[in-house]
Amino acid sequence: MKSAVALVLGLAFALPLAAQETPRPNRVGWLEIFPEPLPDGEDRAAFELTSQFLRPDRAVSADGRTRAALDAEDWLLTFDKAWDLGSGRLNARLRVQERWGGLLDQFLVNYHTLLGTDSGGRELSPKWRSVMSLERDGRVVVDAEGPETQLMDLDLAWVRPFGTAEAGARLGVDVQAPTGSRRGGSGSGSWDESAGGAAWRRFGGFTLRAQGEFIHLGVDGSNPWSAVLARDHFGRGWAGAAWQGEGPGFWRGLGLSLDFGYTENPFRTGLPRMDDPGWQVHAGLSHRALPRWRFGFSEEAGTYFAPDLTLFAAYRFGPDR
Repeated sequence: MKSAVALVLGLAFALPLAAQETPRPNRVGWLEIFPEPLPDGEDRAAFELTSQFLRPDRAVSADGRTRAALDAEDWLLTFDKAWDLGSGRLNARLRVQERWGGLLDQFLVNYHTLLGTDSGGRELSPKWRSVMSLERDGRVVVDAEGPETQLMDLDLAWVRPFGTAEAGARLGVDVQAPTGSRRGGSGSGSWDESAGGAAWRRFGGFTLRAQGEFIHLGVDGSNPWSAVLARDHFGRGWAGAAWQGEGPGFWRGLGLSLDFGYTENPFRTGLPRMDDPGWQVHAGLSHRALPRWRFGFSEEAGTYFAPDLTLFAAYRFGPDR
């Protein structure tokens, strides 16, 4: 907890650092139920396709107390709407998810074959399966199978920007309302909160940036999620760089970004690698010919705590800049 608070304060005040977009995406395994990253306070719509998978031969803990299944593709539409409020921006985030499976199964097997790496146990799972389940000591936490459209938990955040697009910072707080389904895996079934900050600074064609947050979970003993949680708080952060091309031809206006994300793990499932911290790498692409659009992907970096792969496209409303 102390390390997470220090991270947030350091990002907020280390630079006299309102334009760095919030990290996207954030859905990390079971953590898709918890608060979204703090937004940048701009109207935006985004589409994300995420593949999540837990190999079947590691779906039962060594002591037999935890049983899980995770094999699905999530199609997520996210809508951000922001309003001026005091010195900052009030941002409402609505997420609608369609969960099913199968589209990326063969693609991911071929991808690992091409790289000459292990497919992670995908050959052990039936094709076109869509399942997300978790139970601990016989207590059912999540039980979702087959295609399903769900409303995720609703995020309401207030963010305060400082500085400019060249060098700036942003502080904010967020409350997530339990509008999703706890049993369906689209919500925590509780009111959760987060607080954090972002900072960025441009050096020529490069921008260095970081964001850190502290999350508090409102899960109590009556909530089945408490059976697989070791604590009611955790920290997370992102750091990376973006490059903006200024040369002639195609390179003029091309934007590339690379960020690394880290999430503390609050779980105690006993499943191999599911209780490890989550690491992700995020890559982004933009171009001034399409100033409102951004495309990219993220991939897990070593644990089943993070999704295998996420592809996304985001559209920002408002004037070009």
